[in-house]
Parts: sequence; structure tokens; C-alpha cells
Amino acid sequence: MMASTPNFYSPMALAGLAGLLGSAWALSVWQGLGVGKDLLWSALRATVQLGLMGFILAWLFRQDQPALLVSFLALMMLLAGRFNQRRGAGIPHAYWIGVTSIAIATTLTLAWMLVSGLVFWKGQSLVPIGGMIIGNAMNAVSLALNRLRSEVDQREDVLLAMLALGATERQAMRHLYATVVRSSLIPTIDSLKSVGMIHIPGITAGMILAGMAPVAAVSMQLVVMIMLTAAVSLSVASAVLLAAPLALRFTDRAGGTA
Repeated sequence: MMASTPNFYSPMALAGLAGLLGSAWALSVWQGLGVGKDLLWSALRATVQLGLMGFILAWLFRQDQPALLVSFLALMMLLAGRFNQRRGAGIPHAYWIGVTSIAIATTLTLAWMLVSGLVFWKGQSLVPIGGMIIGNAMNAVSLALNRLRSEVDQREDVLLAMLALGATERQAMRHLYATVVRSSLIPTIDSLKSVGMIHIPGITAGMILAGMAPVAAVSMQLVVMIMLTAAVSLSVASAVLLAAPLALRFTDRAGGTA
């Protein structure tokens, strides 16, 4: 017997979605978190963007021209840089740091997968994998830039003392590298540790439901998880190395920026 497909547009389903989003908004208002408006706006954006993306992907999955596929991925990287710029507020050139670090991770990871035959020059193969790499790298870079700026603010006195003693900006920031990179990789590493035990990946479940052998589905999921771990590590390391000297900006005692 075939499993029934849920009707996502029924009144009850829509009311359920509104209730879930409303509960998050209510929690923000109740606790004074200040993210309620951002939650509602993000949900609206996601609805519109996913609707448009569905039509674009239906066309793009039929394409196999390398120039077109690379251009689409490059556009995604440029858009991802805008999110990094916002999370890295206070760090000069945060936009280009984000774009560059994501591009490094995406290029190296996809190149390895193309050479090894895990991905092909087909829209239905390259675009979803590239999108996963870019999206995960973007999130990790945002965490790294935000944490880096926070570390500079918290350790202002120590960093100023090191500079006064003759250290260069890169030397003064070197002891922060490991802290920032480790903290930015926590979600990715925890996800890799918990997969199959706590976290049930959608790719594996979908492939098994579609009739694929469990071993084949698990193998594909393992490749994806390792791919994302490598890409996130590359993007975070690149972002921290590029941003660290530029992040050495201090807030003066009068409330300005030095």
C-alpha cells in the first residue's frame, strides 16, 4: 500500500504552519529577544525564494553546459556574501572575505568530486551538491566572522598590549585563530558525530523510501557528510585567515571606533 502524500495546502496544514511560526514569534516577544520581526520576514522570504527556485531548478536540472552551471553557482556565492557581510558587521571587506572563502571551499571540494567521479557536469548533479556546499559554508563563515568580532571586543586590552609591545596585527590575532575556528566548526562536527544515531538525514531516508538499497543510500549520505565537513573547514579557515588582521578594530572609551 502506497503511503499517502500530505496536503500542505489544506486549512489545517496552513494553520499548523502559522501556529509553529507564531509560537517562535511569541517567544521572542515574551522574552524580549528582538528577533520576532526577523523570523516573520525570513519565513516570507523563504516562501517566495523557494517558490521561484522550484521553477528555476526544474529548468536548470536539464542543462549540462559547464559555463551556465558555473555561472549559477557563482551567483549563489555572491548572494551568500551578503549574509556574511551582515554577520561580520564591523569587519572591513566582510562581503568579499565571505565570497572568497566560500569560493575557495566550493571550488576545491567540487573539483575533487568531479575528478573522483562523484559528481558530473549535469545540472541535476552539480547544482544540488554545489548548493549544499555553498549554503553550509555560508553559515559557518557567518559564525566565524561573528565570533571573531566578539573575541576582539572581549580581549581588547590584551590585544592592545601586544600591539604596544611591537607585535604585528597578524601576530596579535594568531592566538584567536584556533578558538574561532573550533567554535565555528562545532555544529558541523556534532552533526557528523550524531548522524545515524540522533540525526536521521533526509537524503538517506528519501533514497530508501524511493527503493534504493540501504547500503547505497548510506554510502551516498556518508559522501555528502564528509564533503560538507571538508568544505566548511576550508571556508572557515580561509575566512579567519583573511579577516583576522582586518578585525583588529577597537571601540574607544567614548563610544567610537579606533
